[in-house]
Amino acid sequence: MRISRESTDYRVYRILSENPLSGEKLAKKLGISRTAVWKAVQKLKECGVYVESNASGYTIAGEEELNPYEVARLAFESGFKEVHFYDVTDSTNSRAKEYGKPDALFFANRQTAGRGRHGRKWLSEEGGLYFSVTLSPPLDYSELPKLTLIAGLSVAEAIPQSEIKWPNDVLIKGRKVCGILSELHGEVERPLVIVGVGINVKNPDPENGISLSELYDVSRREVFEQVIRNFSKNYRMLLDGRWCELRRRIERRCSSVGKAVRVTTPSGVAEGIAEAISEDGSLVVSGKKIYAGDCIHLR
Repeated sequence: MRISRESTDYRVYRILSENPLSGEKLAKKLGISRTAVWKAVQKLKECGVYVESNASGYTIAGEEELNPYEVARLAFESGFKEVHFYDVTDSTNSRAKEYGKPDALFFANRQTAGRGRHGRKWLSEEGGLYFSVTLSPPLDYSELPKLTLIAGLSVAEAIPQSEIKWPNDVLIKGRKVCGILSELHGEVERPLVIVGVGINVKNPDPENGISLSELYDVSRREVFEQVIRNFSKNYRMLLDGRWCELRRRIERRCSSVGKAVRVTTPSGVAEGIAEAISEDGSLVVSGKKIYAGDCIHLR
């Protein structure tokens, strides 16, 4: 399901979210027919928005958590221009790559082929959060890995007691609660960057580590709203040249820094003490910069 700011159903949703209004007044306000209003209202009802009709007109009496229109509202408020919502899909990253344009958010209640780095499977049952964003940042190619780190920061700052495990995981008490998969698509000069995020919130017995529901009474909506707002703010900071400030916050949250690590890279294995996150986003291991790889904490 595709939603844009200009979609009639979304515009009806936003108006009714603020005040009840009759079909006649809605039609006049939006410059459409009353039939078009009725169709939009039916679509809202089909998607988990409980619209009632009374003497005051149409009223939103309640909503299912993270229905397509609520997801769209939060995405639009965070600067995205389009939302693609799926009850079930194979992978939001795959759908984002197929779409191929920036400034869109892809959201799924469940994925049948969610994946992590190197094609590893990411179990994506109902109760978790699974979404991807498409970006076309005016950054040098070498700077693009920073997006994975600020995504991790955005999640870690939304979840109590969590920490970043370089380069793309968020942990609680050493167990994975979130995985991030960033992929490049298109031309090298101005690639489309896809950042996929999977967070265990209420999905039972995740093979990937721990669910937030084991520790906190938290809703998917609360987590999604905080993460997407954090990411929007942090992304703007990156584009504004405030990477040094972001890097300091990432280092404070990064559990890899200060630990003995083993990092498997395409060119071999590096082992030593992870000393810092460098200015270019790499992990400094015993004086050597590591730009990508699988990191294992040895102690």
